[in-house]
Amino acid sequence: MAQAWEEVDFLPHAGYSEGMARVKGSRNADYEKERERLLRAVRERLLASDGAQASFRELAEVAGVSVATLRHYFGSREALLAEVMTDMHQRGLPHLHATATEFHGPVRESLRWFLQQLLIGWRMGVGEVHAFGLTASLGHEKLGPVYVQELLEPTLQATEARLSRHIAEGELRRCDVRHAALELVCPVVLGLLHQVQLAGSRCRPLDVERFLEDHLDTFLRAHAPEPEPPAPERRPAEPLKARRG
Repeated sequence: MAQAWEEVDFLPHAGYSEGMARVKGSRNADYEKERERLLRAVRERLLASDGAQASFRELAEVAGVSVATLRHYFGSREALLAEVMTDMHQRGLPHLHATATEFHGPVRESLRWFLQQLLIGWRMGVGEVHAFGLTASLGHEKLGPVYVQELLEPTLQATEARLSRHIAEGELRRCDVRHAALELVCPVVLGLLHQVQLAGSRCRPLDVERFLEDHLDTFLRAHAPEPEPPAPERRPAEPLKARRG
């Protein structure tokens, strides 16, 4: 269990892109530098509220290149969006590693810190990343798995790693840690989507900080370690009866 806690790879999947391979051709010395510039330009557009609907032509215009040039570097709109998700994954790795491995006290303090980091990150841009990924990927045969592998599962795996430590230390009961990670993360993500990306704060406001505390209490009660079974009672020894001669 402890080894699994230390060795989290956050699913750096490269295999999916083989089906959406970049166009082959000669690459000059500045190829990767230009490719990074293009990714940076289209990423900003894609993270806008309507970014996932941007056409390939619009993305080329935003990047200041022709459609043919953008196609040379990425092949297709589908492949470009997949590369953007992969790029977002790579940018998030330091935060994911901290989420998985940083020590923040016993289980309640540790998971409170984790939920607060999720909230802070969401407000600082993680919410836009997931909104883009969901909008672009829902119902999409190829982009759906890319979103799961590059953006959703890494967060869940980091959560699994943190929970695994507390299970190993006896602070949480043994369970299917993947199920427990979903139990901890999914209500929070839904609540944040509700309040921020779906503007639920305007029509149905939620005290998010209070919700996090209530949710944490519920999670900890559900996953509290099972009490030790009581030791069997010892009956007092009966006095020896004197033998009759």
